[in-house]
Amino acid sequence: MNRIRYGLTHLYLLLLLLAAAPDRGYAQQAVLRGFVTDAATEQPLQGATIALRVDGELVVGTATDGDGYFVLNRVRAGRYALVVSFVGFASFQEVLDLQEGEIRDFRISLLVRAAAIDELVVEAEAEAGITTVAAGLETVVPAAIQRVPVPGVSGDLAGYLQTVPGVTVQGDRGGQFFVRGGAADQNLALLDGLPVYMPFHILSFYSAFPEELVDRAAFYTGGFGAQYGGRTSSVLDVSARNGNKQNLAGSVAFAPFLSSATFEGPLIEGKVSAIVSIRQSFVEELLPDLFGQRMPYRFGDRFGKIHALLGGSHELSLTVLDTDDRGDIAGTQKTVFGEVEAAAIDDSSEVAWSNRVYGGTYTYRSNSLPIKARLTAGRSEMANEFGPESAPERMSSIKSSEATLRLSWLLNRGDISVGTTFRKTDLSYTLDDLFTEFTTSSEEMNEWNSYIESTLDLAGDKLSINPGVHMYALPDRSEQYFEPRMRASFWPTGRQGRHQLNASWGIYHQILSGLSDERDLGNLFTAWITTPESQDPTTSMHGILGWNVSLTPWLHGAIEGFYKSYDHISAPIFSPFPKFTTTLQEASGTALGTDIRMDVENRPFILESILDGYFSYTFSAVEYETDVYTYNPAHDRRHQFNALMHAQRGEVGVTIQWQYGSGLPFTESGGFDVWYPLTPDVDVANEAGIDRIVYAEPFNGRQPTYSRIDIWLERKVERGRYVGTLRAGALNILNRDNLFYYDLFTFKRVDQLPLIPSVGFKMELR
Repeated sequence: MNRIRYGLTHLYLLLLLLAAAPDRGYAQQAVLRGFVTDAATEQPLQGATIALRVDGELVVGTATDGDGYFVLNRVRAGRYALVVSFVGFASFQEVLDLQEGEIRDFRISLLVRAAAIDELVVEAEAEAGITTVAAGLETVVPAAIQRVPVPGVSGDLAGYLQTVPGVTVQGDRGGQFFVRGGAADQNLALLDGLPVYMPFHILSFYSAFPEELVDRAAFYTGGFGAQYGGRTSSVLDVSARNGNKQNLAGSVAFAPFLSSATFEGPLIEGKVSAIVSIRQSFVEELLPDLFGQRMPYRFGDRFGKIHALLGGSHELSLTVLDTDDRGDIAGTQKTVFGEVEAAAIDDSSEVAWSNRVYGGTYTYRSNSLPIKARLTAGRSEMANEFGPESAPERMSSIKSSEATLRLSWLLNRGDISVGTTFRKTDLSYTLDDLFTEFTTSSEEMNEWNSYIESTLDLAGDKLSINPGVHMYALPDRSEQYFEPRMRASFWPTGRQGRHQLNASWGIYHQILSGLSDERDLGNLFTAWITTPESQDPTTSMHGILGWNVSLTPWLHGAIEGFYKSYDHISAPIFSPFPKFTTTLQEASGTALGTDIRMDVENRPFILESILDGYFSYTFSAVEYETDVYTYNPAHDRRHQFNALMHAQRGEVGVTIQWQYGSGLPFTESGGFDVWYPLTPDVDVANEAGIDRIVYAEPFNGRQPTYSRIDIWLERKVERGRYVGTLRAGALNILNRDNLFYYDLFTFKRVDQLPLIPSVGFKMELR
């Protein structure tokens, strides 16, 4: 097996070296850079298309970031037509005569066009959307996030991710996502290159990534490339917006679920900007008074970023994130209007977590060589606890410091990049006998993650391949693992054609494990540990095949099949002892399935309105196998449907969303008995013993199905730079009783959120 692995590694290295063949003439490159704004409001236009053409043929192109900024830095000397376009705006065009080594700066303002125009699409910057998935990769932009309403006024990345096929959540709350068969601890979330260990809030509509702060996100549900390591299921890589470098801007929003304030503007005009965001929930304070129901959830986040353009080649950004969550998982009544008796306060079922992330990134782009270098360094912390706030029963924390260096060599036919990350992690936990092998402990772990990969455009740009090798090293254990990866896309009739075929494959390792008792359906507590030295790290292999098709200009479809295999999973051995304890054992597993997606865009509808939306269906099957038994883990959701339809007429829009999921597995109770510790000091004739639950076959039961329909009505009024938005609607309009948690010891049922109205208002200065 090792020989095969090393053989594959050498084959990949050979492909990469061939791709890195010297590119003649690189010294004669010119650089174009600048800002694109709305001429009327001076608002930066994110996603504006920048294209250089010769005789109408595209030579190179890019798109502006959240600051409206763009850079093209490997342009050969010569004459070009510069074309800048954005939907709804008149295009900007200029003929350029570029000289060798020239650096050209632009400030381009686009005028609003009375009639909508077709967008010029740059091949390297395909639009995001549910049907643009490419072998497990879904690119997410703010417009896509805004498409999925959540309680409040602004969109949130968490709300959008729930619509992605293959993503399973526990329901309306929980803060945990499961992606195409992987466990929650096998997901990697990054913010500006730094890990966020628990980025989702206790109400599952929200995360640390609101619409206002996301510039772009790459979400890999599997088959991710060589630059990512240390996780075996999925990667969510979020790039935060830079602040506006031209004008002061911001927004203030109020809603009972989540209120927010965002401010941004130039510190040095055109060069240095800052953006600050504060969000806080008022669920716990306001909803009981409004609807007569206890809602014991409080959460919020704070974010700040400074971004600076230092000359023509250098950029520096500093990012800070702080989040906090606390809630009682047993504190929600079933209905708003039917039951008036408040749920009993039981702080023994409280759960809480917090995140702290701070760091920075320095970027260098050479004006004479086709080279880009990026250095990221920072620290990430997460603390988790379960039980009363004054005296929690279980606690855990994870703290990591890391530094990452990435180098990219830009080629005419693609690029080649190398990188390395060193991460030092400190773990600690107090589990109060939750696990018989783990009580109170702390440990330290060091990791090296290095990679080399290339992107090659072949066959007249009809084929794009992305081979790479990731090297995962554990210095403390003197262990290293080579992980070959491959991604590919093929357009049979060219990139502007109707069809696209995608594939990805890779091997992955993970030394971290999230320890939780899987029998407890409502347990949101996770203690991070390292895999015992006697056990190999968790290993997975991914394989994904997909097909995208444009059926009409307004109807698009996609289908993907996936397969993941897992080895050396840390799985629980269920214990019959009275306390809720368990030990660990190794398990292997498989996850396979397929998803079907349909997307409607800008379809004329009734009453001169425009209709858009999507529908998706996912089938998946997850199975774990140990030496003792085979079972389906708690996140094995076999069938899942998501649908959303939005109709817009003028300033008013209506959205209806439906979610359905088949029941999740759980371990049923087989009855009770009385347990006696058989020690010499125990008098079984006089002592009553300890009541004990007797478990049935592990995960042999299934919860009821989950289904929820939400409806939203929104009006947005735009007056120049000022925009006002009013959103009203209701969650779970059918008031369906969806199960969240069932306590096998007390036979207490806790449901998901009932019918809850929501209203919010937002004022923006763009």
